[in-house]
Amino acid sequence: MANQNEQNHCPLCNAALAPKGVTPFSQPSPAQLALLEYVSPLDGPDRVKALKLVHDIVVYHSEEILDGEEKRALYQVKVLWDLIEDTFQKG
Repeated sequence: MANQNEQNHCPLCNAALAPKGVTPFSQPSPAQLALLEYVSPLDGPDRVKALKLVHDIVVYHSEEILDGEEKRALYQVKVLWDLIEDTFQKG
């Protein structure tokens, strides 16, 4: 799923294509954990939709080439929306 510039696949869509030397983020960051404290069960689905929208706009509609740091940031967005989904599906 490359954008118009044929840049690399999003690491969220296919984690095997993440930049070399980058370890996957399996643990949420302290900032992500703090944000989860503020998300209510009623807001959870809207937050997930917003995070997915940000991801899709950057990956599929951006004219800029993404570097490794930006790809890692997008992966953190994915980790965050997974955490929000998991938090409210268990509850």
